[in-house]
Amino acid sequence: MRNSVRAVTLHTALSAVVCLIVLTSVSGVAVSRDITLDQALDIALNRTARGGIINGNLDVAEQTYHARQINFYVPEVSLNGSLPSYQSNQSYDFFYGNTGKSLIKTNDLGLSSFIQLKQSLITGGDFTVQANLTADKSKYPNTQTLGEFVNERNRKGYFNFNYVQPLLKPSDAKNDLNNKRDDFELARFTKLEDQGNLKKDVITAYVGVLQTDLRRELAEASYESAKLNAENDSAMLKDGIISDDKWLETSSKRLDAELQRFDMDNQVTEMHRQLATVLDLDASEEFNLSEPAVANVVDDALRANVKQNWDKTLAVKRAEYQYRKAKRAAEYAAGSHGLSGNLSANYSFGRGTVKVEGAPDDNINTNSWNIGLNFTYPIWDGGASSASVKASELQAESARLEYEKAQKSARAELEALTNKLDVSYRKLDIIRQQITIAENKVEIAKGRLANGEISELTFLDARIFYLQTKDKFFDELKNFLLNKIDLEVKLNG
Repeated sequence: MRNSVRAVTLHTALSAVVCLIVLTSVSGVAVSRDITLDQALDIALNRTARGGIINGNLDVAEQTYHARQINFYVPEVSLNGSLPSYQSNQSYDFFYGNTGKSLIKTNDLGLSSFIQLKQSLITGGDFTVQANLTADKSKYPNTQTLGEFVNERNRKGYFNFNYVQPLLKPSDAKNDLNNKRDDFELARFTKLEDQGNLKKDVITAYVGVLQTDLRRELAEASYESAKLNAENDSAMLKDGIISDDKWLETSSKRLDAELQRFDMDNQVTEMHRQLATVLDLDASEEFNLSEPAVANVVDDALRANVKQNWDKTLAVKRAEYQYRKAKRAAEYAAGSHGLSGNLSANYSFGRGTVKVEGAPDDNINTNSWNIGLNFTYPIWDGGASSASVKASELQAESARLEYEKAQKSARAELEALTNKLDVSYRKLDIIRQQITIAENKVEIAKGRLANGEISELTFLDARIFYLQTKDKFFDELKNFLLNKIDLEVKLNG
């Protein structure tokens, strides 16, 4: 009976230990995220802070341009004003009809506000409308009766209509609109380039994870091979077959292989961290990646596209817009100096009342208008104006040279990238064939090892050859994918 109880107790304890071990191991297992290269690119472009900033920069440029464009059809509207303010002033001075100085104290409570509409015109001028409202309450001494004060209230409302048309000089409004339009186009090119750089970072990290995982296997296999060689040489040293120098060399290689294995473990962790960082995921995220499929993108359609659109690449179009902006800036600087002027017209009318204690109300009814031609002709400014114009012309000339340089190099760059892609794809096809041969070699070696026909060292040599061939494939795969992104960015310009 006692033995039975002990058996049951021991069985229960063992079960508890096993359950604890299982739970501990399960809780400590890191769950790997399955992700393809296309999924990683989608996450980076649409669900990361960097991708959001890239999209946001274009949105800002587009909104700025459209807002300036709309102002030529719909006026800008603003409400301006101040809260009621109280002012008290005490001074020893003359006041109105007093013949001598006296101690005077005045109080004022005022409110002013206006609504402004500003419309940019196609002619390059500006039309502004202001609707004003003022209210003022004042208290000051009565100069006709000593010791008494006057309370005065003013309420006024008036409209101002103002038109200004520049003459003999460029329009600020149209110049600003054209610059913002070019900035919008340049922002679009910048977005394409930034997205291309982001894609390249993702590809580098993604293929880097695949490659370091493979290299860790290669380091492990190389270590096992070096260890077996060291053990064999140790036995041969005891039998006097090899010298001490040979054994020391083999032992050193084993230690180097062991160090390489430790280094690869660290590199695997680092590459997983880099991929997690570029995807805005947790730094400790583990990934289970699949090898990206590769298709031959260099066909007759692509070559025809390169031949027809080489002058519309991103670099050429960016240089073109930068030249347009610089040329416009030079023309604006030249037109802003010398004889210039503007035509201005203004009309205003106002209505209001003035209330004073003990006196009838006064109604305010005002109208005014004016038309003026204003001219400016600089006589001497120490050469500052001519220097400013010269600097703008030099910038425009520099931008023109960059534009021509981009045109000359665009076609050669596209053809070089196309040829790189074509050669890279062919190399990948050849390396795939080598991988197939290496895989067959490993399978044959595995069977011969099981039959005792070869040593484990020979089998490890076959496996190392396979892993090295696969590593070479990943090198070429990364080059192919990066060149593909470069070509896409240039052609999407």
